[in-house]
Amino acid sequence: MNNKNINIFGADLDKIDMKFNTIAHFNVLEHLEDDIGEIKKCLGKINKDGFLIILVPAHNRLYSNLDKAVGHYRRYEKIFFKNLKIENAELVKICYVDCIGYFLYLFNKLFFNKETYPSKFKIFIWDKIFTPLTIVIDFITRYKFGKNLLCIYKKI
Repeated sequence: MNNKNINIFGADLDKIDMKFNTIAHFNVLEHLEDDIGEIKKCLGKINKDGFLIILVPAHNRLYSNLDKAVGHYRRYEKIFFKNLKIENAELVKICYVDCIGYFLYLFNKLFFNKETYPSKFKIFIWDKIFTPLTIVIDFITRYKFGKNLLCIYKKI
């Protein structure tokens, strides 16, 4: 990437001696035992008025063989982030994304519960048909429901 304002690191945050304006954690927390510790560690590396953007799978009731196979410890409920009190940070936005994905994931869990990974055909249909559609429906429904949670914390 040729943008001097964007740095991408493939290292543990403890090994990076820098502060950031924004850290994005997309589908990371669910893989860590100490998710709260990770949130606090990230916020410690963010400049004042900077942001921590988190995307995680939502709804514990959707936890499936796929979650287990890819190393998820958990899925998340909104209440987890709303109740999380972190010094020097405030939750400024929380919303769902991928409303159609919720129903597809639930359908897959109920009717294909022995299946660990979705077939290539299911992935193709999901990506080519349902993903573009869910972007529009998410906007129309104002991000009130979905398969994933998007959370934004601001360092204060």
